Amino acid sequence: MIKVFLTVIILSVAGTSAGDSVQGTSTQGGLSGFLFLPGSDLLQAGGLRIQGYLDYIGIKGSSNSYLVLPMNVTWGWMDGLELGGEIPFFLHDSAEEGKLLGDITLGCAWLYETASGGSALVLNGHLRFPTGSEGRDRGSELSLGVSTGTTFRLFRLQASASYVLNGGRNPFENHIRDYMNFSIGGASYVAEDVQIVCGMDGNTCGDLGLSGSGVFYVFDSVSLFGVLRKGLSGRESYSISGGAAWTGSGY
Repeated sequence: MIKVFLTVIILSVAGTSAGDSVQGTSTQGGLSGFLFLPGSDLLQAGGLRIQGYLDYIGIKGSSNSYLVLPMNVTWGWMDGLELGGEIPFFLHDSAEEGKLLGDITLGCAWLYETASGGSALVLNGHLRFPTGSEGRDRGSELSLGVSTGTTFRLFRLQASASYVLNGGRNPFENHIRDYMNFSIGGASYVAEDVQIVCGMDGNTCGDLGLSGSGVFYVFDSVSLFGVLRKGLSGRESYSISGGAAWTGSGY
């Protein structure tokens, strides 16, 4: 699985042109946005983004911790339609679950409507496969949601909400439960190549967190980012993330 994923990355980079690249990062699951804040700006047709980051997660009321390497790819299939996917690898699992691969996620986003002033409305969906370890990963999920964003001078306000069906390890045998995800926040440039992002995210299961991140656009096609999230309620106490994204032209 890892070899196949790396081969796809190498072939994609070899077939791209840096001259057509667009700056950006991706959210969890592989679609455009920021790590805990889905966006409403999609890649143009033929655009390709490859991203990897390290994520250290501390668990509340426990000495358990995780070090995860999520790798994701985002592709602009056509104007207004984006496809994405993410494969997480657990490099360290203090609970000794003993399984490297986490739950694989596939996603898509469709630009439903745009308005003056940079406002946009995006419909999105995610399908999560139970390839990870039971008790550590969430298992099978289907998520359908909406993201919106608008610009006030140099500040970009973004918000999202989604309805999620979770079927655990086997959705055909287990009881399916449902819940809602949400996020709200904003991004602003503090320098020509530096963007600051702040947000709040959570769900109706009791998870809630505040996050802050910085994005440094090194070149036209490469960005570096770091994220700190504090869990206000729920399972996670905190997480620290850092990674890089490359954005160019795909197929």
